Amino acid sequence: MANDHRRMFEPRAIKLFMFALVLIVNQATMAQTMNNEETVDEIGVILDLRTRVGKEIKTSMEMAIRDLQDSRHSRVVLMHLRDSHGDPVEAASTAVDLINNQSVKAIVGLQTRDEAAFVDQLATMAQVPVLSFSRPYPPCTTCHSTPTFLIHMAYNDSLQMRALAAIISSHQWKLVNVIHDEADSTTGIFPFLNEALLSVGAKIEQRSVLPTRASLHDMTGTVRKDLQRLRATQSRVFVVHITSMDLANLLLVEAKRMGMMNNECVWLITDPLTALLDSMDSASISLMQGVIGVKTSFIHKTHETREFFLRFRQQFLSEYPEEERANPSIYALHAYDLIMVLAQSMKSVGAKRENNSIITWVQSHNATKRAWDLRVSLDGPQLIKEITSNVSRGFSGDINFANKELHSSIVQIINVVGQGYRDIGFWSPETGFSRDEKASEGKSTSINNTPSPLIFPGGPSVTFPKGWVVPSDGKKMRIGVPLKTGFKEFVEVKHNKTLNTTEFRGFCIDVFYRVLDILPYELRYEFIPYVGSYNDLVYEVNQKRFDAIVGDVTILANRSQYVDFSHPFAESGFSLLVTINDENSHSAWMFMMPFTMGMWLVTGALFIYTSIVVWCLEHKNNPDFGGSLWDQIGTVLWFTFSTLFFSHRENVKGSLSRMVIAIWLFVVLILTSSYTASLTNTLTIKRLDPTDTSIESLLRNKSTVGCQHTSFMVKYLEEVLGFDPVNIKKITSADELSEALSNGTITAAFIELPYIKVFLSQKKCKGFTINEPTYRVGGVGFVFPLGSPLTSDVSKAILKIKEHGEMLYLERKWLFSTECSKVLTDVKDDDDSLSLDSFWGLFLITSGTTTLVLLLFFLNLLHGYRHLENVEDGGGRAKSMQAFMVALYKYWDEPQIQTLDMRIEMENNGEHSNESSISKT
Repeated sequence: MANDHRRMFEPRAIKLFMFALVLIVNQATMAQTMNNEETVDEIGVILDLRTRVGKEIKTSMEMAIRDLQDSRHSRVVLMHLRDSHGDPVEAASTAVDLINNQSVKAIVGLQTRDEAAFVDQLATMAQVPVLSFSRPYPPCTTCHSTPTFLIHMAYNDSLQMRALAAIISSHQWKLVNVIHDEADSTTGIFPFLNEALLSVGAKIEQRSVLPTRASLHDMTGTVRKDLQRLRATQSRVFVVHITSMDLANLLLVEAKRMGMMNNECVWLITDPLTALLDSMDSASISLMQGVIGVKTSFIHKTHETREFFLRFRQQFLSEYPEEERANPSIYALHAYDLIMVLAQSMKSVGAKRENNSIITWVQSHNATKRAWDLRVSLDGPQLIKEITSNVSRGFSGDINFANKELHSSIVQIINVVGQGYRDIGFWSPETGFSRDEKASEGKSTSINNTPSPLIFPGGPSVTFPKGWVVPSDGKKMRIGVPLKTGFKEFVEVKHNKTLNTTEFRGFCIDVFYRVLDILPYELRYEFIPYVGSYNDLVYEVNQKRFDAIVGDVTILANRSQYVDFSHPFAESGFSLLVTINDENSHSAWMFMMPFTMGMWLVTGALFIYTSIVVWCLEHKNNPDFGGSLWDQIGTVLWFTFSTLFFSHRENVKGSLSRMVIAIWLFVVLILTSSYTASLTNTLTIKRLDPTDTSIESLLRNKSTVGCQHTSFMVKYLEEVLGFDPVNIKKITSADELSEALSNGTITAAFIELPYIKVFLSQKKCKGFTINEPTYRVGGVGFVFPLGSPLTSDVSKAILKIKEHGEMLYLERKWLFSTECSKVLTDVKDDDDSLSLDSFWGLFLITSGTTTLVLLLFFLNLLHGYRHLENVEDGGGRAKSMQAFMVALYKYWDEPQIQTLDMRIEMENNGEHSNESSISKT
């Protein structure tokens, strides 16, 4: 029984032992497998291996993985390479296979935006980071922000578009044609470039979108057709943003064949092409002679990069011996640096996982199994965090994935010349154009400050291309000309029935003809009459129904928002035109107006004072001033009055009298000359009645005012000055304006200055005048579409016309031959009369001199009287004051001859008395 039981137990024990042994071995194998899995980091690489960029990236990544192995990196990086052939759908299906079947921790490559966008949607669901070499899309401010696992190993296009705009602005090019592939048809560079160009006053005239998935044979006709369309435009500045080197070669071959690579054209290329210049073959380089490029990523030549270049060339030529040039582009350097950053980030995440024993993958569970069901990586969020926080420096420069893309602060400018390209300089928003990468001097806005001169297509030239030409499509410029009913001196449109032609003449037309003579090229055009308001005509240019306007169009701020104006060729502004109310010519006392009342009173007082002084001086010695009292008064007044006309006949004998008369005659000369000039001015210059001629009084009295019916003045009067529309009368011609002002239909008219001058010249400055103040506006100029390159050339021609004096000749020929003086109405009549303020110095001199002479005469008279008194009285008794004054008057009133006789007689009597006394003794 026991033996039977033993026989039954032994087979069971053996089975249990064998099961335990198998279990132990299986666990050991699983542990070893898990250990192997933890030390290997698998990545998926999706490239278009037909392209040069794809080949360079593949070679560079293999070199990086090999360098990691040689450096005994603690973890093995295993690369699963797939070829997408540039197809986004194939790239997406390949990504599903890599995630589910290869359990890759990251997907690298994806050279186009479409591929990156497709794969990103899948990788985000699987939480697998995607590192793409495509350029990031512009940020969408209106889009809903969704989490993404996509990182761009590239710079966005904003900085290089701003650099292009700076180059365009430096040469004052205003119109640009853009050529790009369909990958950038809706987003891409277009928002960046459009914004940058608008900031410097330029704009995109036309753009060409080229398909990328068609064969080059099929593309030839499309490229040729688009180039023909662009050649028909004005702009000769072409911005090329193409990612395919083969497509770029086709484009340049066709452009050269069509004569679009000459010295009139400017070709600018962006980073997708400039990044490949180092690896382009000689045929491609020869097509790009004179092309200017911008590079956001450029290679810094160091010892390490030179070694990398040598190793890369050896391996690349061994794999692709058909390639002519083996130099790596910036894409190869980016690929090498990306593998290094990714390996370091995966190592960091692996170390954290091993410490925490985290499961790396979870299979998504669905009721129905689908081909696109993805395994979810639990390492993905941590891995993308490690990558974006990594800051390092590699062969391609500084690596910093802030905002999940590379960032650059400076752009290199290059010029394709000879067998390669040469560095022109650098540009950054902070320093502008500079000679070296680390420039810190003041900002420069001119690329001409860089050391190397630019060479454009067509070879070296002493002048830069102007960037535009007259369209070569055979079309003429459609130039609108306003059809005017009045003031035809500016623009007149006449239909010649005999010849069945339309003739255009006038001041504006002649100025335009003179501009055409100065322009260094022929401008094909046709004048088209336009019936309507000036605002509507300007709007027609904005809507591209007209290419320009030649006429008397006023430059206004609101119009400048949607059209460009040339330099003004005529001043502009507006004033009040009023009639002259000549009240002074009918005034009975107009002859009193030259002097103020105070001036008349002082002049009269001085007249009487001088008369009295002359009479005092001449009365004793000059018989002409003797006689009865009334005779003496009449003589004095007549003598002084006759001096006003220098016609006095009385002789002046005394020296003191001559001094007084000489100064008085000088005063008379000044006063009569001033009086004559002032009276002449009063009679010849008409004065305005200030009633109803100020804006305030016109508004207060609700007066009717006039303005031109096609002018901006109608709206200005209503909205700015506040006139009621019912009080505004629209004037259509100069004759209607004259009649309305003369018969009182309107009190005043708001007319622009050029028209006022023409009107006054026609009226010979009679009956009408300008009432200040003058309201200034921008002037009168020609109109062109926004950004038109013609604006600058026409403005320069107008300045030359003005500087050479030709504009004045045209103005005198057409507008006015007589300059009318302006009349101020805000001054009183007395303000034009001469006052004491102008003559007080003269009056002070004559009155002071006359008074001094009178004083000297009185002293001399007193001295003579004293002498006579001493002779008569012998120094006898004193007299009272009254007796003294009476005696003094009698002495003055006696004629000089009688006084001398008395003095002689007295002296003789004195001698006889002395002789008698001597004889007695």
